[in-house]
Amino acid sequence: MPEQVRSHAQQAKCVARTSKDFVNGMCSGYLEYYFTYQNKVLTDQDVYAFLVQNLTDAQGTDVFNAGFCTGWIEALLEDREVLR
Repeated sequence: MPEQVRSHAQQAKCVARTSKDFVNGMCSGYLEYYFTYQNKVLTDQDVYAFLVQNLTDAQGTDVFNAGFCTGWIEALLEDREVLR
């Protein structure tokens, strides 16, 4: 694949960052999953409750909270088969 085409395809998959809050939240959520949830049994209700609680957490900004949940979900999908 020509370098220009490959570079364009890689750019198309990026999420443009507008603040550090999202990235900081994403890193925190990713680590939170592995430190706290990796070896626990999780149900769909557990995932739902986690998302609701953390999307509305008053301690973080809305953007941080969105990043936190995104990072947590990324780690969840990396670690488990969800749609099995």
